[in-house]
Amino acid sequence: MIGRFLGLKSLSSARLLFTCFQIKFVRVTMPHVKRFGASFSLAVCLGLILSPPASAWGDEGHRYVNRVAAEHMPQDMPAFFRNAGVRLSFLGPEPDRWRDGKELYKALSEVNGPDHFIDIDKPENFEALPNDRYLYADWLRAHGKEPKDIGYLPYSILEGYQKIQVLFRMWRDRQHEVERDQIEQNIVYYAGVLGHYVADGAQPLHASIHYNGWTTSSNPQLFTREPLHWRFEGEYVKAQIKPEDFSGQVKIASQLQDPFADIVKYLIDSYNHVPELYRMDKAARWDANNRNAESKKFVTERLAAGSQMLANLWYSAWLGSAKVQS
Repeated sequence: MIGRFLGLKSLSSARLLFTCFQIKFVRVTMPHVKRFGASFSLAVCLGLILSPPASAWGDEGHRYVNRVAAEHMPQDMPAFFRNAGVRLSFLGPEPDRWRDGKELYKALSEVNGPDHFIDIDKPENFEALPNDRYLYADWLRAHGKEPKDIGYLPYSILEGYQKIQVLFRMWRDRQHEVERDQIEQNIVYYAGVLGHYVADGAQPLHASIHYNGWTTSSNPQLFTREPLHWRFEGEYVKAQIKPEDFSGQVKIASQLQDPFADIVKYLIDSYNHVPELYRMDKAARWDANNRNAESKKFVTERLAAGSQMLANLWYSAWLGSAKVQS
């Protein structure tokens, strides 16, 4: 999540540099950044090209979110899952590993990229989403929007939750008892991958059109229009955050009554933190040298929100798997 930052979506580095020279709008994804070339110097453009690939919360943050969620499983969660913390933590960055720039074909990065974000402009536009990504895509197109540009994050989370619930249902079924070991491995794998997208959703810049500098012409608080996405989620988190900093803020997992509605609320809540994130950058710049106490409080609360949501989804999938669907 973990950011739509430096994996070039449709432009090569050379073309990106050329575009900067031409002072045109540039958008690149991995998975979450927007830039307006007119406001940048050549140095910024070069920095975009030469910086390392980014992901929401970076490798460390994604591992932390999964690890802390795994530490907050109730005792009625199956033992194999409660004991899988190391594996679940390792899998936190997994979807970003699929963005390996050494691949000859762009197919994997192209299909995977939009799953990491949702570009919310106004929350009221996203409060009543269909629970099907294809109906959602049709709805966006009917409003003149391209789905891959707006993002599929609610559905990455929902579909991941459902995969785990289906597998838990199989695990409970005695006719699959001889294959339980195989099913358990699949549950842990998909649970770890789900954690990536849930953590993306806790990162406010993954839920906003303002995902790497303020983008609209209206900017009364004079928020920066320069890149801050990787400074916030990558540089700062790697230098200043440890899982122990937010583990105590997470409660033992509880069941969600309406998982998709809760997912949408969770993403809108993350979006609502965007102005605060930008205001804090004015007071204490987001980077590895930021030791501001309020900055740390903000980030640990967002990471804790990610771990809490993830723990609740895992546990809800387990409990939901016991129900017979009519």
